[in-house]
Amino acid sequence: MINVDIVIIGLGLTAKLTALALAKISCKIVIIGEENESINSNLVTFFSSKSIRFLNDLGLTELSNQSVNISEISCSKLSWYKLKKKFQMNFKKDNNNELGRIIQNKELHQSLNELITKNSDISIINSTNIRSHKYINNINTLTIENNIQIKSKLILIADNKCELINKYFPNNSINNELNQTSIVVNTKVNTKNHAYQFFTEDGALALLPITKDTASIIWSLDNDSEILKLDENQIFENIKNIFNDIFTQIEFLEFQKYRLKFNFAKETISESIVLIGDAAHSLHPIAGQGLNLTIKDIETLIDKISHYMYIGYELGNPFMLNDYQQARQADNTIYTFTTNYLDKILKNNNILVNTISNLGISYVEKSKLIKKLLVRSASG
Repeated sequence: MINVDIVIIGLGLTAKLTALALAKISCKIVIIGEENESINSNLVTFFSSKSIRFLNDLGLTELSNQSVNISEISCSKLSWYKLKKKFQMNFKKDNNNELGRIIQNKELHQSLNELITKNSDISIINSTNIRSHKYINNINTLTIENNIQIKSKLILIADNKCELINKYFPNNSINNELNQTSIVVNTKVNTKNHAYQFFTEDGALALLPITKDTASIIWSLDNDSEILKLDENQIFENIKNIFNDIFTQIEFLEFQKYRLKFNFAKETISESIVLIGDAAHSLHPIAGQGLNLTIKDIETLIDKISHYMYIGYELGNPFMLNDYQQARQADNTIYTFTTNYLDKILKNNNILVNTISNLGISYVEKSKLIKKLLVRSASG
C-alpha cells in the first residue's frame, strides 16, 4: 500500500510541472503514467513572461535563459503583407512587459525529469493500467497493475485518455476534430529575437525564435490543403517564398507533422478528482496559450490548496475544489473558444468577413491601449 497526498495521472509536461509545484508546498505525490513519443518531438512551447517566472520558481532558470527574450512580434494576413509590404500589427517589448520565450518541449521534459529525480516528495510509477478506483470516507484508493494500491486525498488527471474520465465525467467534454494538421520545422536562421505570424488561406503560419540563430516554424493547415500533398522540399520552398522578404537565408532541419484536436471539459471537478491540462482544455495553437493556461490552472490550484489547508480544511475538500473551478472557468472558456474561432475568421475568403477583420486589425494596431491590454493578457 502506497499512501500519498496527491496522485497525478499522466506523464506529460502538465503532470511534471504540477508535481514539482505541489512538492514546493510539501505535498507527497505519485505520478502514474508512461512517457510517450512527445518527449522526443520537435514541438516547442511559447511561455508568457508570467509562465517564465513560474518555470524559474521551479528551478528551471538555466533552461529558460537558454532561449531568447522575444523583442517583437509581427502579425498579418499574408495577402495584405504581399500587397502592402508591411505587417498589419506589431507588438514590441518594453521595459515593463516581456513578450515571452520559446522553449523546446524535449529540452523541457529533460530538465523536468532531472528535477523530479532529485525530489524525494515525488515518485513515478510507469503504468497506464488503472484496474479500479474507490472513493470512501474522503480517501481515494487506486488499484493499478500488479495489484499495487495507492491511497490519496486528491487525484489530478492530466491525461485525456484516462479511463476514469468516462466514469466520473460522462458527457462532459466538447470534442471537435479541427480537421487540421500542423507542420513543425526546426530551422537555422538569424532571428533577431523577432517572431512572425502570417494568416494564410490554408491556416496560420508562425516563425518563433528559440535562440538568436534557431527558430521553429509552425504551419497549421486544413487537412484538405494542397500544401499537405507536397513533399518536404516543396513545402520548404513554399515557406521560403513566404519569408523571402524577411530572411535572406534560412536552413530547414527537422520536419514533423501533428494532428490538431479541440477539447473542452465543461466541468473539471468530480468528488476529489480534478481535470487539468489537456484533460481540461486542448485548444488551437494560433495564440500559443495552451500550456500558459495550464500554468494558470496550476498556480490557482496551489493557491486554493494552500489557503484552505491553512484555515483547517482537509486536502481535496469540496469547498476548495469548487472555488478552484469557479476561479478558472471563465478564463479557460474564453481562451479555448476564442482561439478556435479566431483561426476560422482570419483565413476566411468571404469578402465581407475579410473586410471586417481587416478593419478590426487596423483598429487594434492604431490603439496603444488595446495593444497594451493584449500584451498584458498574453503575457499572463
